[in-house]
Amino acid sequence: MAKYDFKEDLIEGEKGEHAVIKDLESMGAEFISNNKDNRYDVKMKINGKEIKYEIKTDVYCKPDWDTNNIFIEYECRGKKSGIEVTEAKWFVTYFKYLREIWYIQTETLKHLLNMNKFHTTEFSGDNGSNTKGYLMPRYRFKKHFIIRRVIKNWDITGRSNP
Repeated sequence: MAKYDFKEDLIEGEKGEHAVIKDLESMGAEFISNNKDNRYDVKMKINGKEIKYEIKTDVYCKPDWDTNNIFIEYECRGKKSGIEVTEAKWFVTYFKYLREIWYIQTETLKHLLNMNKFHTTEFSGDNGSNTKGYLMPRYRFKKHFIIRRVIKNWDITGRSNP
């Protein structure tokens, strides 16, 4: 997220969730439900199995200014959050401006976080949230992700925007 304003970032996050849902549907998945707590974001059905996804939208990463990192939140407002509390099988980062979706199994991501010393940040997110997270250099760990190119940008209503 980039604006550090929870309400605005929430709107961008929901647009990102919709883009990931559309990508998963293009691979044959069926949307089941959204979730509005910290356990997961979206539930889909694939080959008869229900699978939960944690979806983060990165609007900070623009082609002309890219940190080459994936931000992985682990604490917000003094409580565990993100990777520390998710029940999702898959952790997904949607890079809106790069038009890429990076998928990684949550257990694989947790293993990478435990096995490496990533730079951490504090005071990320909106004012007063004291959001903390890891900065993973994404190209160094690219081989652990499934990376899909977004052909269309989907707005929140599902209309495509070329």
